[in-house]
Order: sequence, then C-alpha cells, then structure tokens
Amino acid sequence: MISKPYYQITLKAVDCRFSLTVNDQFVFQMNVEDGQISTQIPINHTIVNSGYTDISVSVNPQFGQKKFADTSEFVYECHLYDIKNGFTHIESFGENRTPDFSEKERPLNAFAHTQKLEVTVPYQLNDAWKSGKDLKEIDDFEEKLRGAYREVGQIIKNKQFEVLRERLSRREENIAKAMYLSPVDSRARLNGLINDFEDGFTEMELPQQAMVIYSAKDRKASLRRLTGEPALSFNKKEPFEQLFLDLEFYWPVESNKMEVI
Repeated sequence: MISKPYYQITLKAVDCRFSLTVNDQFVFQMNVEDGQISTQIPINHTIVNSGYTDISVSVNPQFGQKKFADTSEFVYECHLYDIKNGFTHIESFGENRTPDFSEKERPLNAFAHTQKLEVTVPYQLNDAWKSGKDLKEIDDFEEKLRGAYREVGQIIKNKQFEVLRERLSRREENIAKAMYLSPVDSRARLNGLINDFEDGFTEMELPQQAMVIYSAKDRKASLRRLTGEPALSFNKKEPFEQLFLDLEFYWPVESNKMEVI
C-alpha cells in the first residue's frame, strides 16, 4: 500500500510548440525554438481524487511556422513514486512520442495524444470550480480576468499580506494536500513568497499580449504569456530579478467576482 503516491510527468520537446493538460486542467505550455527542453512536472495538484486521470498533449509547429521541422519531437511519460520515505520509484506508465516528422510521405501540422490512467490518492481536493460559472459565457471576460489579476497585484503592492493569505487559501489548501505538506510546511511555503515581496519585488507587470487559457471545462481560467509563463510577475530592480505568480481563477455562481482556486 502506497501511503503517499506522487505522480510526475517527464517530457522532452524539440523544435515545437506544445500544451499539456491533466483532467482538462492546464499544466504546462511552451514554444521551443532552436533547441530542446527536458523537464519533470508533478501532477498531483490536478488529480482531485482516486479514479481515472486523462493526460492530454497537443503539439504544433513553432510560432510562425505552418509545418513541423524535421527535427521536431515530443516525448512524455508518467511515473508513480512513493514519497513517504524519500523518493521511491514504483511504476512507469509507458513512453509516448510523436511520429517522425521528417517522413515526407505523411506531413502533419498538428499532433494530439491522450493517455488514460487509473490512479489512487489518499486525499480529496477542493473542486469548487466544478459548480462555478461557464467562463466563456461571461461578457468581456478577459478584461474582468485582468481586473482580478490587478486586484491581487494591488493587494501585494499595498503589503496587505493577511488579505493575500485569505485570497490564496483555496489554492494553498489544495497544494498542501496534493504535496503532503504539514501545516507548518504549508505556512512556510506562503511565508517564503511573502518574504520575497517584502524583499524588493515591488514592480508589477501584466503584459497586454497575454493569452487567456481556459481549462476544467471552461470553469477555470488564467492569463499566460506567449512563452507559456504566468502573466503576472513582480520585478526587483537591483539586481534585476523576476518573480512569477501562477494563478488560476473560477467564478462562484452566487458571487459577483472571481476567486483564486
């Protein structure tokens, strides 16, 4: 019996643009130009409870290109670990990869793949967004979403950190459950973020060209840069550093504003 199951995706992307979702929840996207990336991504925070989990990948040519390069490639694999004592590898669920794009006989301009896994976790996450509003049906939603981001940013600029704790409470509760954090470790995680804000990360940046990313059957949304990074960031002047704040919002049916989830 695995007491602390930890699911993680390893991936490699070469000369392509890709998006990764788990259970229709945004996980990662990136435009990889003139090279490759390899990374490992935990996905417990997208697994609400035990049952079937869908991992979906969409792969496209790089921005500005109509077809894949001969070198384009995307490979991913999901792994299960037990982190009760250390980091013990339990199982791999099989490698998945794009076809050979250099084969001229069957040119492709898009590739998609979904893998269904049966997973077991000992927790139940807060899935309040499931009963939230359909965000695509809200008029002027992008501007309202930007307003929600600016409101959080202003709370940080005003150093209203207890208000910030309350605004992020649902998100932090889910992260603590999914990552098996103790109450002390969970509070320390948020304290570390607040310490960064108090240490000079005061210049808020929210690019106008950021994209709205809908997920969870259009019940959740976020703003992301064209590079795939979170839209909201705070800059430190000297030495120059940038701190990204990754947020997702949903809109409770009985509320007149969005909430962080």
